[in-house]
Amino acid sequence: MAAARFYRRELLRANVGWPVDQVRDRGVGEVLRVDSPWRIGYAPDAFTLLTSHMREQGYDFRTLIRAGLSEWTEEGTAVDVFRNQLMMLTRDERLDPVGFVGVGPGAKPEYTASPTTLIHRPSNALAGIEEQIDILTDGAFVVVVNDPLDAVAIENLGRLAGERWAGIPMCGAQMSSAQAKTLYRYTVTDTVIVALDGDQEWRRTAIASHPDLSYFYKRVRAVEIPDGQSASSLLKTENGPRRLYDAMVSTRPLEDYKPSRQQLPELDDPSPSPTGPSL
Repeated sequence: MAAARFYRRELLRANVGWPVDQVRDRGVGEVLRVDSPWRIGYAPDAFTLLTSHMREQGYDFRTLIRAGLSEWTEEGTAVDVFRNQLMMLTRDERLDPVGFVGVGPGAKPEYTASPTTLIHRPSNALAGIEEQIDILTDGAFVVVVNDPLDAVAIENLGRLAGERWAGIPMCGAQMSSAQAKTLYRYTVTDTVIVALDGDQEWRRTAIASHPDLSYFYKRVRAVEIPDGQSASSLLKTENGPRRLYDAMVSTRPLEDYKPSRQQLPELDDPSPSPTGPSL
């Protein structure tokens, strides 16, 4: 948690720069409030700021390396694993903090998860549950999204509209069975919703999560975010909150989006031709 506090402090201290601009431009500037339940932070664009800070707090290099916060260079210098990224804490099935996911700049950011460690396996860790545990245990529908800022946008819209939606970001990853089990453990409904946007790579990844989600949830639904937008960017358009709300209440089975066998490309027949040359 010391690293999480460091990242959070760095974001709240930043008055200018892409991290603050990106949060505000995506319509979720409230995460910059000190009392926001979304403890999103920022890893500075420097090589050793976190490592040096943690060393001052009494952590040795071995601990930082094993925690996936620092790594050795070929020159034998310990440097930060995450640099110039928005940061979000990930937790295991008991909601214990085990790692981070980093979100890069831009409309289509790159995501970086903490490396596998003694306590962290990316396929077992999730972000966003602890931040929304109050509404999850009060009947909120889980809404699986790609980006953390989209998760914040959907949760905020739900609270404003009198609905209960809890956005869970996957950060480019396909939902695993272990992650679906953790989600189900902290929800009281039998329905999960997957938000599909204009990112075709995410659409394929999200649709491929259907088997693992359907093993735990009776109803696996999908919503379409219109006009190639994401949930958070849609909020910034004209009548954005209304458009996002209308999309969120118009669900259909995720299974409807799975490609049929007729849509799959035909594979070349690997068998030898019967009219091949004779020996």
